[in-house]
Amino acid sequence: MTTVAAHATQIGLDVSEATLRQQPTVPSCDANNECCLVQIYPPDVVEGMLLLEQDEFEIGRSPDCDLPLFDNSVSRQHAKLIRGQDGYQIRDLGSTNGTMVNETSIQCDRNLESGDTVRIGSFLFRFLSADSIETQYHETVYNALTRDALTGAMNKRFLMESMDREISRSTRAKLEMSVVMLDIDHFKSVNDTHGHLAGDDVLRTFGQRIQSLCRADDILARYGGEEFCLLLAATGREDALEIAERCRSTIADTPFQTSVGPLEITASFGVSISDPERPQTAKELLEAADQQLYNAKNSGRNQVRG
Repeated sequence: MTTVAAHATQIGLDVSEATLRQQPTVPSCDANNECCLVQIYPPDVVEGMLLLEQDEFEIGRSPDCDLPLFDNSVSRQHAKLIRGQDGYQIRDLGSTNGTMVNETSIQCDRNLESGDTVRIGSFLFRFLSADSIETQYHETVYNALTRDALTGAMNKRFLMESMDREISRSTRAKLEMSVVMLDIDHFKSVNDTHGHLAGDDVLRTFGQRIQSLCRADDILARYGGEEFCLLLAATGREDALEIAERCRSTIADTPFQTSVGPLEITASFGVSISDPERPQTAKELLEAADQQLYNAKNSGRNQVRG
């Protein structure tokens, strides 16, 4: 196993254009179908890229595995990658929590294609093949710097940079903009009662449902833990409250399918509005939305305040 951390020293420090221009040289893969695994969740770009060189590559909690993952969600011998004439296959080794490819549990050996995601317990990897590794490497690293891999939402750093740009644009155009803070109700009890894998299922589905309601210019970001933020450009209070209510409804009306079965999930929402005549900073808008979220929580949860 060869790590390619040395090629990614600058990655993860900044998402500015200058940093992206400093992306490292990608190790080349030869005709022997050498491939890479990229750890994309939890995000760990610097140490997360592994060049697959051997014919069999075992992943598990045991320190004797080729890739040891020291987490209780991972079995001691969890899964194995096996190189064949047509590339790599993945095999589950009777793990407790199963092995998933593209979020589907595998029941037998599964061929891996470049770009496939592989879930081992609470860890998420992307498999890249030799014929496309350079292109997809840069795309994967960029996404790791800007997007939360578990939920599909953008990350907090991307949100803050986008907010500063949108505030400037809205002020020049004299348009309102809205910020919505979203928080999953009683999420800690989901983790404590059902485990972190079920919690990950909830976070992933939550991101998918909210994203499905977003318009082209809306930005959904994971702010931290179970808290998210919606940035709504050119959107006043009435429309923002309506969008937040639609989001609340889509979360509460249908149970979330998880590894432990369906769970009833609700969320609370706080809305703040930027007045172009008296522009606020990103921090002020977030604090105002967070105060409204606090009001929603204190008023019984599963509601919109703003």
